[in-house]
Amino acid sequence: MRGLGLAVLVLAVLTACGIRPTDPIPGLEAPSGPVENTSPTVYWVAAGKVVPVSRPQGSLSGYDVISLLAQGPDNAEQSRGFTTEVPFDAAPATIDRVANGLDVTISSDVSQLSGVAVQQIVCTLLGVQPVGSVNLRGGGHSLEFQKCA
Repeated sequence: MRGLGLAVLVLAVLTACGIRPTDPIPGLEAPSGPVENTSPTVYWVAAGKVVPVSRPQGSLSGYDVISLLAQGPDNAEQSRGFTTEVPFDAAPATIDRVANGLDVTISSDVSQLSGVAVQQIVCTLLGVQPVGSVNLRGGGHSLEFQKCA
């Protein structure tokens, strides 16, 4: 009987931790916007085509993509024949998460971008945050529902 009493006492102590149930506590809205990818793939140009290039040594957030693409590949990537078609004046850019993907507003006119430049931007952004499609805006023009082809 003594063992049963001890077992009941231990069970009572373990189940009575002193925390009382409460209603859910409201918090802040969940974060939105592009997330950071710690092993990003950047899309450069080689022989007129968009080519994925892994950058395992760094990280990349959606906010960095346009600046990075506009600056062009690093020395090691250049030595491998990679270039960029994203114009230097495309940065800075703003990126917002929307229902169908991302709204991206660049500092230059999107109607002047080559198809390769559009694919560089879209593919790199969707690699950082795969969310559907990209709406590119700038210079009073827009390119809606762009996907990585």
